[in-house]
Amino acid sequence: SKIHNWFRKQDRDKNIIAGRQILDNELNQLDISLREAEKLLLPRYNVTSLEELLAAIGGGDIRLNQMVNFLQAKLNKPSAEEEDREALRQLTQKSYSQPARKESGRVVVEGVGNLMHHIARCCQPIPGDDIVGFITQGRGISIHRADCDQLSELISHAPERIVDAVWGESYSSGYSLVVRVTANDRSGLLRDITTILANEKVNVLGVSSRSDTKKQLATIDMDIEIYNHQVLGRVLARLNQVSDIIDARRLH
Repeated sequence: SKIHNWFRKQDRDKNIIAGRQILDNELNQLDISLREAEKLLLPRYNVTSLEELLAAIGGGDIRLNQMVNFLQAKLNKPSAEEEDREALRQLTQKSYSQPARKESGRVVVEGVGNLMHHIARCCQPIPGDDIVGFITQGRGISIHRADCDQLSELISHAPERIVDAVWGESYSSGYSLVVRVTANDRSGLLRDITTILANEKVNVLGVSSRSDTKKQLATIDMDIEIYNHQVLGRVLARLNQVSDIIDARRLH
């Protein structure tokens, strides 16, 4: 009997430790204090102490999703998915204007006068990228990143159409590009991403996402408006520091 009681105590101690870790993690995501949760959960699960509650959580006697839903309902807290949707809605509705200042912006194409030019969609260069111009038929000059795969194809077929191009000094406008985030799928991920973009005052033009349920991975493609390489570098660096993000990079 003493041995049996000893083993029960060991299991209970382990369950309390595990339960505290689980509860702390859930409360952090919900932004609820332990004191608030304790007041609500003890009567809900008919236990008399926090230790009893933690042991029940750690031992699997309390279903986490039901507990979280109960806390959200009692405290009127939106779910992480609802917060994600709201954060994305607000972010895509916002439009941040860039302060007027001298910046690498307008493209100068050498030797072709004022011939119309446009940014190639295949590689979407931004100020700071090495660029090359390609004289199209009827659409002026398309400006490509120097390492663009499609540009290599164009050069192989019509090398005579290649012209030198550089970023000129002018007041810049925004440049569209796509950033891909690969991450472990979890609630609140999109909220964390949109917070970074909002803090950097980055305009989000569109978002698409897909999940691999077997691998529990999420892939999020964001079409964003960037003004220069410095902003892009900061955004990617901050995204790559977010918990559960495996990789954040510019596409193309």
